Amino acid sequence: VLGAVMATTGTFILIDITRGAQPWGELTEVPLMAAMFLAMVWHARRRLTAMEEIERVSGENLRLLERERRFVQDASHELRTPITVALGHAELIERAARDPMVADDARVIEDELERLRRLADRLLLLAGQEDPDFLHRLPVDVGGIVLDAYHRWAATPRRWLLGDLDEVQAEADPDRLAVALDALIENAVNHTRPEDSIEMSVRRSSTTAVISVRDSGTGISRANLDRIFHRFARADPGRSRNAGGFGLGLSIVRAIAEAHGGSVAVRSVPGEGSVFEILLPARRSQLPPADQLSREREPAASGEPGRGG
Repeated sequence: VLGAVMATTGTFILIDITRGAQPWGELTEVPLMAAMFLAMVWHARRRLTAMEEIERVSGENLRLLERERRFVQDASHELRTPITVALGHAELIERAARDPMVADDARVIEDELERLRRLADRLLLLAGQEDPDFLHRLPVDVGGIVLDAYHRWAATPRRWLLGDLDEVQAEADPDRLAVALDALIENAVNHTRPEDSIEMSVRRSSTTAVISVRDSGTGISRANLDRIFHRFARADPGRSRNAGGFGLGLSIVRAIAEAHGGSVAVRSVPGEGSVFEILLPARRSQLPPADQLSREREPAASGEPGRGG
């Protein structure tokens, strides 16, 4: 079609040129315009083909990711029952054993099964982070969650410190938030010695609730800071499994924080320690403590007495 158009146009221009109506230079515009048109069509078709290929590959990747997520979710769920059964039998063997060596072996089995159960639970949590019912939000006192974690971990041999606990609330899932905080504290314990300190605090920064876990442990090199929140990543690959965990704790922290619309942050100096923070959107309707107390003491707009009497 394009060739026919070019030939017809060229014929008419040639007739006009022979009649003296147009200069000879007009004849060269026909192939130039045709070439430009052909180049535009070629690029458009290439772009369309590339976009179709990108869309196909993206769709395939999404299907593979969904299959991987469902496999991890199903496998983790199915593993929990046999692990629980095996753990129960190992505990029975330990209690019934008269030989100290058998009891010690049973305790080793229990420890490894507990590790497997924690791994299955964490994989299940990560696999379900895209589910709509991953979070069950309600107004929570962030400082209360930190205080509960402080009491849970106080028996672990470290120098535990409790920093400022600002009065700040967030629309959050308290159970998920406790899991994230425990993962941060576990990470701090894994990278400190009994004589080192671990401090927990909560502060309000504008519209953000900031949960902070500070330790005086080994610290993290700058090269590892960008990858420590990735799954199965470890700041020190040379650490043993018992000391270093699975490499899933910090990725769980990030997944839970992002599910709440928040984020995570870290600052660290090798040899001096690290500061990990969970940043969550604070409740906008929350008033500062003084204003809240004043509001409670004022009569209600309907004429009913306020809660403060």
